[in-house]
Amino acid sequence: MKSFLKTVFASFTGMLLVLVLLGLLIGLMLSAQDIPQPVEDDTLLTLNLGVPIVDRQPQERFAAALKGALQEKETGRQSLRVVVTAIRKAAKDDKISGLYIKGNVARDGYASGWAALKEVREAIETFKASGKPVITWQEDLDEATLYVVSPADELVLNPLGLLEFNGFASEIMYFRNAFEKYGIDVQVSRVGKYKSAVEPFLLDHMSDENREQLNALLEDLFDEVVAGIANSRDVTPASLYQLAEQEAVIEADQVLKRGFVTAVGYYDGVRDKLRELTGTEAGKDIEKQKSVSEYFASLGKDDDAKDKLVVIYAEGDIVSGSDKKEVGGDYIASLLRKARHDDDVKAVVLRVNSPGGSASASDIIQRETRLLSKEKPLIVSMGSVAASGGYWISAYGDEIYAQPNTITGSIGVFGLFLNVQKLINEVGLNVEVARTAPAADVFSLYRPKTDQEMAVIQKFVDNIYSQFLEKVSEGRKLDKTDVHEIAQGRVWSGKQALKLGLVDKLGGLRDAIAAAAEKAQIDEYSIEEYQKEGSLMEEILKEMGMETRAGNSPMVETLWKRVQFLLSLTDPKGFYARMPYDLSIH
Repeated sequence: MKSFLKTVFASFTGMLLVLVLLGLLIGLMLSAQDIPQPVEDDTLLTLNLGVPIVDRQPQERFAAALKGALQEKETGRQSLRVVVTAIRKAAKDDKISGLYIKGNVARDGYASGWAALKEVREAIETFKASGKPVITWQEDLDEATLYVVSPADELVLNPLGLLEFNGFASEIMYFRNAFEKYGIDVQVSRVGKYKSAVEPFLLDHMSDENREQLNALLEDLFDEVVAGIANSRDVTPASLYQLAEQEAVIEADQVLKRGFVTAVGYYDGVRDKLRELTGTEAGKDIEKQKSVSEYFASLGKDDDAKDKLVVIYAEGDIVSGSDKKEVGGDYIASLLRKARHDDDVKAVVLRVNSPGGSASASDIIQRETRLLSKEKPLIVSMGSVAASGGYWISAYGDEIYAQPNTITGSIGVFGLFLNVQKLINEVGLNVEVARTAPAADVFSLYRPKTDQEMAVIQKFVDNIYSQFLEKVSEGRKLDKTDVHEIAQGRVWSGKQALKLGLVDKLGGLRDAIAAAAEKAQIDEYSIEEYQKEGSLMEEILKEMGMETRAGNSPMVETLWKRVQFLLSLTDPKGFYARMPYDLSIH
């Protein structure tokens, strides 16, 4: 029996060892893709708009990375700073022969928002100004895609392609009647007549105030798109407004006739042009091409620069705790604190792309922004949305940058409470409560709150709103009464926010970084992103429970120690345990 158990245990250990070594082998194979390859002469830079563009590159799970590598296709998301920097650097690189843009703009959550698209569009304009060709072929076109690719020298549309240009709309579903039908009650506490997040639960229609702010916001966003396209394609804004109002969708021949594209044709004709740019023989695949991410990886790093400029991303809903996928209050505060305590960090850019969330989490982050700004420059760069809590954490920046089509403001507070007492009673259920105090079950789903309880909650909400106004007033150096007039939960475009004093300048992340460096009086510096993902190999080892640490060849050292332990279980003489692990992977 003892021999049997020993054999089973040894077999299990061996299988586990094989799996670990197999994981390492796969990781090494995939990590080879992380090694930057040199840029050849006549290389074509490519941008795939079908890959969503986010502020902060998310960490990719091992399974997704493996799937993407084996299928040899782009997956996941791409970083805005990577895209913009790569395009602008490539404009000055003699080895880059042109830029090819493919795919329609793909949105996913906060990805590829209007402010981000404006930065990409501006980078494309810079590339075009270098004299190198910008080429795109599109199966179909919509407002977002045409806005980005309209600066192209050659904009080719598929013969059966369509241009959808029908304006912007905001569609909201209202639940009041359904809630009444099924016995769900709603109680709300809020400050700000424009704070519309609670409306779908209270009303069966859009309020006049919400319609007013949405119409104004949509018009500003659409005007920016129209102005950009009209300028790039040398058409009149009136022709675009007329298209949206009277036709909405037109076919390829009309798109060409009206000057919105340069040609109508199939991809094979464009591919021949790309072959010419890369010196590729007819009929051969185009090998000399690099995606913006690949090209960015090939660029030299400023590791020799002692001074650092840190970019911290607040992208997603603001929540309490250390959530790294959203804007965890404790987590972002710890990053700001880290930058404040690092003497090599001379300035910080806080990039905000958030609709808000928890007031307490927002205040935790804001506290660190105030402490940091007392010691070193803090520039805020607003992404596509920096509203409510997103504005709360921005208010104390030395300067705030936003794009004309950024959505910001929403300075207001609300609390929403549902109860299903009627619903459960109608189906024969009843909830009884034993409590030590009248309000012990105040947040129960099974009863409505009393008037006294709602009065207490409203007092808290009023107090938070008052603090919000005071913080904006102090941070932006505005009179509190004036802040109240432009607050009340109303959202504003970046263009309007500039006029109201809620932001300082119009510009993107690149402009904010330049402003931070200037304010810190540094010329040579490296840009560090605390939230930047690790190499693929590091992510694989992390998922296997093998965090890397400082030291010589840390990944191999950690892995080999695990392997040694497994081998030692079936190696009483310790032969394998004496094997060296001072290998290195470069």
